[in-house]
Order: sequence, then structure tokens, then C-alpha cells
Amino acid sequence: MPGVRVSVWCVGMIIELIVLVIAILAAIVLFMAVKKLWPLIVNSAIALAALWIVNLMGLHVAITIWSFLIVLIGGLPGLALVVLLHVLGWAF
Repeated sequence: MPGVRVSVWCVGMIIELIVLVIAILAAIVLFMAVKKLWPLIVNSAIALAALWIVNLMGLHVAITIWSFLIVLIGGLPGLALVVLLHVLGWAF
């Protein structure tokens, strides 16, 4: 019976190593994805902050789900579009 316990221990160790390798690979893939998307994330964050500042300055662009998504996806050009549509009176 001692051989069976060693065998079960080895199988458990192998499973732990496989899970560890998968976790490391997932972390590497996630890091690479965030590294490539980082400029877009920063641009969107700056644009959302700028939308908030535009509202504080008195332009009063309505922050709806649509204006939020346009600014979030479009970044600063999206903010320019939302402000332009507001100034022209076509939307928001």
C-alpha cells in the first residue's frame, strides 16, 4: 500500500504543476493584452474626465448612456463629437 500513496501524491503534484503552468500562461496573456490596450484605456479615461470638466465649465452636455459610450469608445474624438452634437443642438 505505500506505493499507492506515493502514486496518488505524484498525481496530485502533477495536477498542481499543470494548474500552475496554466495560471502563469493566463497571466502572461492578460499582461500582453493590457499592454496593447493601455493607450486606449488612458485615452478613454482622459476623455471621460474631460466630459466631466466640460459639464463643470457650464456647457451642460447631458451624460446619457449613449454619450457615455461614445466618449468611452471614441476617446477624445468621441468627446469632440458629443460636444459638437450638443452645440449644434442635434443631440445630448
